Amino acid sequence: MSAQTDILNAIESRINAVLPSYKRLKYSYDLEKNNKRASDDAYGIGAGASSSVEGTFRTITMDQEFFVILTKDFGGRNDDNAERTALKAIYDDMETLYRDLFQSKLGIPAVVYLVSELSLDEPEKIADNVISIRMNFTVKHRKTI
Repeated sequence: MSAQTDILNAIESRINAVLPSYKRLKYSYDLEKNNKRASDDAYGIGAGASSSVEGTFRTITMDQEFFVILTKDFGGRNDDNAERTALKAIYDDMETLYRDLFQSKLGIPAVVYLVSELSLDEPEKIADNVISIRMNFTVKHRKTI
């Protein structure tokens, strides 16, 4: 199994442990394809670019980008209060998740050296009354040759 597969499985496992009310989106790379009804308290995960970096002897060490997307349905809309409440909840959940990923090294410290370089994208509406935020981070990982 590749390190990327291990890491994606570990990210999903950590989300399920830390944010148990969230369910997996069907589409992580094309959010608009997701059913609006399945987008409340939902998450998506994925991998981005990677590059080789210096590491220990007889291992392949990589810096690789990964992402987590959290979504919430904020219901009817008479004003911005419901949207603001949903955004605050997502930001709180993102912080809880990132702290866990950082401290636990995704629960696989034999593979993951470091979780770093957190960035959050601008909130995005992916459907009527559904808001999402994408968290990007870098995982320094290694695999023995």
